[in-house]
Amino acid sequence: MSDDASDEPRIAIALIRQLDACADLVFAACTDPRRLVQWLTPGAGEVRAARCELRVGGAFSLEGCNPDGRAYAVSGAFLEILPGRRVAMTWHYAGDGPLAGPASRVQIDLRPLGPDVTELTLSHTRLDRQETADWYGAAWAICLERLRWSTTPQPDAAVFTPPLGAISNLYGPRHRVFQEEFETRDLANRLRTLSVTSELSARQQAFIARQDLAFVTSIDHRGFPTCSYKGGARGFVRVVSPRQLELPSYDGNGMYLTAGNLAANPKLGLLFVDFETPHRLRLHGTAQMSRDAEILARHPGAELVIRIGIAEVFVNCPRYIHRYERQSTSGFVPGQERAGELPAWKRIDVFGDVLPDRDRLAIDARQAEALTLDDYRALLERGET
Repeated sequence: MSDDASDEPRIAIALIRQLDACADLVFAACTDPRRLVQWLTPGAGEVRAARCELRVGGAFSLEGCNPDGRAYAVSGAFLEILPGRRVAMTWHYAGDGPLAGPASRVQIDLRPLGPDVTELTLSHTRLDRQETADWYGAAWAICLERLRWSTTPQPDAAVFTPPLGAISNLYGPRHRVFQEEFETRDLANRLRTLSVTSELSARQQAFIARQDLAFVTSIDHRGFPTCSYKGGARGFVRVVSPRQLELPSYDGNGMYLTAGNLAANPKLGLLFVDFETPHRLRLHGTAQMSRDAEILARHPGAELVIRIGIAEVFVNCPRYIHRYERQSTSGFVPGQERAGELPAWKRIDVFGDVLPDRDRLAIDARQAEALTLDDYRALLERGET
């Protein structure tokens, strides 16, 4: 039967990289279990065990753990072995997620370009779905960056930082429908591969440290998204590490929508926008509420602190961001002249009997006059709240 009549999956991907290492060293990295564990895992995951019986028909296997803690395994058999030139094998991924599917084939070809320079071509064929191929394209891109790193001399204390982050499940079936309709699937894949990371770069950390506002999205108990504006002094969102942020929660309207949502469903989105030099940065992460005294001490004026473990970071095109000139910091921000002062709306007479004791005591201490709703609306229209 000809290939054209075969029911065998026919989707394939190929990646080509130039490595600063001799072909024999690269071949060893692709076949020696001790070296495989250093690079054959995407993103922030890890290979915990690798076994290779390096002969045609010999078995190989990998056992690993994804960044979210889920275990996976890969198994197969060697089909072709040409030392320093080629290794080919069957490939079967056992685990959850889009990489799962029937057995496929992986082949690595090496071509020396000089004494310590090798061109590597990785082909992954017989994939059954385009979505699976897209995911493998992103996964192999990260693995090959790890391979490049592992075959280049490094300082003793060096630790690989995946430049592309963990594999991002950024697109679902409905996203793909629109990408196909508007012919942007390949572009979307390239953007995901090049821009989605699992940690903040030094430049991105500095960007966040300059910001005095952010937009937070969370999901409520009914499934509705809640988008909240958060403001503070520059750098009020604290970068703890490339993979963790701290967002202070100040006194607000008493609804605790963001805090309540995140206590039930810790997944959140965070958007930073610089309106002076149009630029924006998006994050997805997982939140944990903290009232720890040491952490609160880092955020004067905060009632609690939202600690955010970063899952994904990516930038967006700034072309539709309007350019605004910053005039002043809100006087209510901790450290400003009105910090600690109650907002005018808490003096509206219809709220007087439901305010918490601390607010009523503050109003009495300042001998502040009550406002009617009309009084407050007038202040609001004049920007004097």
